[in-house]
Amino acid sequence: MTNGGRKIRAFSGPRPRKELGQHFLLDEEIAEQIVTAMNPVWTDRALEIGPGRGVLLRFLLKSFQQVTAVEIDLRLQKSLTRTFGGHPGLNLIFDDFLRFDLAGFLAANAAPVKIVGNVPYALSGAILFHLLDAATEQLQSGQSRLRSATLMLQREVAQRIAAQPGSRIYGAITVLRSLCADATLLFAVPPTAFSPPPKVTSAVVRLDFYDQPRYALQDRLGFSQLVHHVFAHRRKMLKNTMGTFYGIRPDWQEADFDFTRRPEELSIDQFVELFQRLQTGES
Repeated sequence: MTNGGRKIRAFSGPRPRKELGQHFLLDEEIAEQIVTAMNPVWTDRALEIGPGRGVLLRFLLKSFQQVTAVEIDLRLQKSLTRTFGGHPGLNLIFDDFLRFDLAGFLAANAAPVKIVGNVPYALSGAILFHLLDAATEQLQSGQSRLRSATLMLQREVAQRIAAQPGSRIYGAITVLRSLCADATLLFAVPPTAFSPPPKVTSAVVRLDFYDQPRYALQDRLGFSQLVHHVFAHRRKMLKNTMGTFYGIRPDWQEADFDFTRRPEELSIDQFVELFQRLQTGES
């Protein structure tokens, strides 16, 4: 079937579950665009978060020799297995991606991994941090198998992930993403591409993970807490918020840093510099 001239694949199967935030992608042209944006290499491994009705999965199987798809909804097991179960390059796993052993998956094979997914809006933060944690762990272990994650998210979330310092949407998620990946905002996706149509526009963003550490952070949790703390008061100068951050050096105001700036004005390099000065006692 078509929708405004676009290819929309009709599927039979279970109805989307509101509690899972399911909006199944049905637009084949969008699916093809997403896979193309992954810069597929046949010998790479693809990992799909939530294959749903399988529209994206069809194009992944044409572009990658090995595809693993992790689906939380057991109701989809019958239809996905019936349609794709015989494919020699496919590993279907029915589990919660947030419980999926991503570190073990990366370590199991030396082939580069590219992740893709139509991410439920309500789980976008949790899934993103799951990916960032895996990327950080692999950098610390000296591996570089996780190459990219091409994610379809609510447009405002995708814009924040790829934001630049100084913009009003630049925030904690932007800074923490910058520790291990570059981000590129690719294209918007209209509600009509999904069933049921969401009430907001989606967008695709690609994270390209670093192959070696760019920042020497011994306490990533402490850094994350600092970033979240100052962005909770994003309109205030740092000098008005740093004093309430627990564990800070008593003489923090003596550090050689411009505390008259607001958090949205700091680049990732400047955030790392701030954290290191406050932690190490440099001034």
